[in-house]
Amino acid sequence: MEKERFESLANKYSPLIKNLIDSNVRFYSFNQTIKWQFGYDDDISIVAVCNKETNIITINIKAVENADIKQNIKEIEYYLLHEIRHIFQHLMIADYNSGIQTPIPFEIIKNWIDEEAHYIKALDKNGIENPGYALQDIEKDAYAFSYAVMKYKYGEVNVYIPEIYGKEFNDIVDEWLTTFKEEKIPKK
Repeated sequence: MEKERFESLANKYSPLIKNLIDSNVRFYSFNQTIKWQFGYDDDISIVAVCNKETNIITINIKAVENADIKQNIKEIEYYLLHEIRHIFQHLMIADYNSGIQTPIPFEIIKNWIDEEAHYIKALDKNGIENPGYALQDIEKDAYAFSYAVMKYKYGEVNVYIPEIYGKEFNDIVDEWLTTFKEEKIPKK
């Protein structure tokens, strides 16, 4: 993508991304400012990624433009929420490593640490889906959180959920929905 076009799209979509992030702060369970930037990838299935060292989310501007053309900005919101949940996980890992008490049980955080050390990417080197990717607790947690927020706000939504997920995943989503209701988090 040409630099001028990238900059034009970044100017166009920056307010949208900022609004999506700001409108969901009530769900994050932390108060750190979300740092983000635009990047570019021809593969629009790569919507956003979070750098585990810096906690900066890079959003694929081509995916945002495609979602806008299809009038499906909820897809961008869903993946932003997913990556923001990864920031939460990274913060919990950092607290655990510093000896700080966390709201997440140590066993879960230890598992996240192990999974990050042996992370299974979504696609292998040949571009074929890795079945182990979605089975990682760190990913299941992020998918469940983002899906629960979307369901809570919008009702039924059409977003990608790994096919391998079943009843356990739905139970986690239901727990999130119950928590949001009990905490009286506003839907809008």
